[in-house]
Amino acid sequence: MRKVLSALLAVVLIAGLVVFNAGCKKDDATNPIQTVPTYPVSMTVQSPSGQAQGGALVALKNPPYADPTFLAYTDTAGKATIMAPVGPQTIVAKMGTIFESEVSVTVVASTTPLVVPPVRLVQSATLKVLVVQASAEQLEDVLRVIGFTAFDSTTIYALRDSANVDSTRTLNRLKQYSLIFSDCDGGSEGGSSYAALSRVYGRYVAQGGKMYGGHYNYYHLQRVWLSYFDAYDAQGNSSTDTLRIVDASLIGYVGYSTARWVSIDFRNLSGYEKFSDLPPSSKVYGVIKNTAPAVGVIVENYVGTGKYLWTDYHNQDIKDDANLVKLVKYFLYSM
Repeated sequence: MRKVLSALLAVVLIAGLVVFNAGCKKDDATNPIQTVPTYPVSMTVQSPSGQAQGGALVALKNPPYADPTFLAYTDTAGKATIMAPVGPQTIVAKMGTIFESEVSVTVVASTTPLVVPPVRLVQSATLKVLVVQASAEQLEDVLRVIGFTAFDSTTIYALRDSANVDSTRTLNRLKQYSLIFSDCDGGSEGGSSYAALSRVYGRYVAQGGKMYGGHYNYYHLQRVWLSYFDAYDAQGNSSTDTLRIVDASLIGYVGYSTARWVSIDFRNLSGYEKFSDLPPSSKVYGVIKNTAPAVGVIVENYVGTGKYLWTDYHNQDIKDDANLVKLVKYFLYSM
């Protein structure tokens, strides 16, 4: 009798464990995402100056769940189509760090795309931009032409002196800005008095800052990316060398893969050095044609969570060639 009771008790315990475990599994299981019907919304994005803007991100502002169909990048005609649930929605268009725009729409249940009126990108009112002015480049002039409506200015000399007195204070000042443009100063950046400023730039980038600098900004790069940007050949021939674009997205945006550096007032490429020791993590967008190994003249450099895009030329020097202006716009908008 005792054996029978023991056997019955064992059966009851096992049955209870099975029910308990089943209940636990049901409670612990992750419920699958409950998708909702979505319908196409098409948008044309324009640059701040009113031209079709390729490469802009178009996205649903408050998607009900993560799904790649809720965002897309515009093509060369500035067009993109995303999916969205029925009802009032907000669509965001964004290019780089600074330029964005929003539009409210009411999505209906139709397989025919809802066509949103063209949206023009505008500079964010909350994100600050700084231009570090110097003697040999005027990026600030280019910014005004292509649609930057507001930016602060200082000089490289003021920043140099500030960094030499208190580098942390200088860094804290720069951290107020989401994007910094650094003009070329004709080579004075190579002097020892600029070393502290170069290191401040490196700390700014490492903490998520974004910088864009032309030509002799490579002296700053040498101090941030130690042991790189050191080996270079004699100065290139700015009047005859040809740029070869090696980045597919950039080719798609500008519509060509090679370009001659020709300017009506003989500024051309303004002289440059041929660096052969770029950091291995760099992204090269353009090189001098027929150089082996390829010599980069548009190079994006990374440290920490930020980046420092460097062009081995003066950006305003190509303003007279509509095709080359596309290069400047691509990077100035997308930084």
